[in-house]
Amino acid sequence: MFKPITHNLAGLARFSGRDTRETFWPYALTLFVLAMAASALVAMPAILGTMAKMQRFAAEHPDQATVRQGPGSYSIQIHGSHPELMPDMGGILPGLAIVLLVFVVLVAAAVVRRLHDRGKSGAWALPPLIFLAIGMMLMPRLFDAAQGAPNLSLLPLLFANNLLYLASLGWLLVLLAGDGTAGPNRHGEDPTPAEVRQRRRSPPRPRD
Repeated sequence: MFKPITHNLAGLARFSGRDTRETFWPYALTLFVLAMAASALVAMPAILGTMAKMQRFAAEHPDQATVRQGPGSYSIQIHGSHPELMPDMGGILPGLAIVLLVFVVLVAAAVVRRLHDRGKSGAWALPPLIFLAIGMMLMPRLFDAAQGAPNLSLLPLLFANNLLYLASLGWLLVLLAGDGTAGPNRHGEDPTPAEVRQRRRSPPRPRD
């Protein structure tokens, strides 16, 4: 578990060569879990602030809110349009952008080497980043409370961008999950251990 992590941390600036799935995935999944935890910490103050605003609104305007509370559950339903109660996306997104930037910096070289192991160019990693950056730029404009209401004209563009992001991310994950090319390719020698290569080449023994 720790060997792939130390290997990839030592190669943060090495965008050449190849890495196997066994070297890439423990490191990538560890970074993903840490990034999700950091994102939750960044978003938590805004979420708690929104809940506090909704509770105050429900107490001050009981005719415009429905509060349901039971064993292990609590919900507030606000009736009508009240954009002032929406989360401050402008306050959340900079923190999320920093978390994303750190994640990308830490995983970029490892992704490129894994793509090289598949015989692919590292440029295959760019489309998800481009669509994600567009989405993060559009989101604050969609939920800009200063406008008095969400800018719904941006919804079709944001929806289309999100579809393209998910499609490009899905294809990248497929590439990252596949077997590397057997033997040398244009990016270097096969990093698969010799005993693993031998097992792959050896036909299975017939059962008695």
